[in-house]
Amino acid sequence: MKNLKKALLAFAMLFVVVLSTACSSKDATSTKTFVLDKNGLKTTVVYTYIEKEDKVIKQVTTNEGVYASLNRSKEDIQKILDSISAKYQGIDGIKQSIDYQEDKFIETIEVDYENLDYEKSKVVMGTNFQDPKKVKISLKKSEETLIKAGYQEQK
Repeated sequence: MKNLKKALLAFAMLFVVVLSTACSSKDATSTKTFVLDKNGLKTTVVYTYIEKEDKVIKQVTTNEGVYASLNRSKEDIQKILDSISAKYQGIDGIKQSIDYQEDKFIETIEVDYENLDYEKSKVVMGTNFQDPKKVKISLKKSEETLIKAGYQEQK
């Protein structure tokens, strides 16, 4: 009976190890967050990336601006941001929204690089942006660029 309990326990432990190994993703993802607070505008960038490949698969940028700190009226800022926002609409892989509040706005831009319509996204991503299906977006290079621009990593 003792040997049976030991065998069952050993089998159960082996089953748990095999099951947890099988269920774990070989492409484990992590996130890194960077923040820049400058001239009344707080920008937070969160990268989701595959660690083993140093590959960014998603980026969420949040811009939070206080109208009084930006020396513009709510209406002026809303006009400017609405015209920019229109360019993001209808692009697969990009979600963009703006929440206009009483004293500030919060803009959120989410870019899913794995499902991005590269041709349409060039309008908002800029001329130097390369197709993420052809060129890997490196977290290390992105991190270096942000640090040089004054961003701080948030841990």
